[in-house]
Amino acid sequence: MLKYKIDIANALERKGFNTYRAKTTKILSQDTLKKIKKEDTNISLESINRICMLLDMQPKDLIEYVEDAEEKKKYHF
Repeated sequence: MLKYKIDIANALERKGFNTYRAKTTKILSQDTLKKIKKEDTNISLESINRICMLLDMQPKDLIEYVEDAEEKKKYHF
């Protein structure tokens, strides 16, 4: 399962990227920001690309894969 390594919402806020700026610039959608705040990693690669640009980071700095027994069972591994 993918998990965020850092608090992305907090990091974006520290860079001055808040909900208002998201709405006016359309760099990230409101839906994407809501998912990030809920720690939902089901966002597009385009959104990850934009977050990397905003935070000056690489994807590996944002997310990690953590093995999950339930997920393995679900996919019969």
